[in-house]
Amino acid sequence: MKTTLFSKNRDEKNYELFFESDELHRVQYLLETKQFTGLSALQSVENEDTGIKLELSLAERGKLVTAQLFEYIMSAYEAVSPIMTFRNKEAVALSGAVTLDE
Repeated sequence: MKTTLFSKNRDEKNYELFFESDELHRVQYLLETKQFTGLSALQSVENEDTGIKLELSLAERGKLVTAQLFEYIMSAYEAVSPIMTFRNKEAVALSGAVTLDE
């Protein structure tokens, strides 16, 4: 399931994508190696209270993206990755991969 949130800053869009727990390393790998189209190929889940969550914040019309992974542990999501920042072509590629089905 994908959730889109709008921040007070109208130039920023926030996304939450949810995946099964066993996809954690695959999602990390896809982000670290900048293979963003692989994210849209992964099966996302509907249940927001399990598995992993990928939070994305798109700013500057998609030319700046921050991403962070969280894992659901003991009734709350806890960060399992540092905040990753992507700019320009990488940011456009990542934002395109997660907004294709809007």
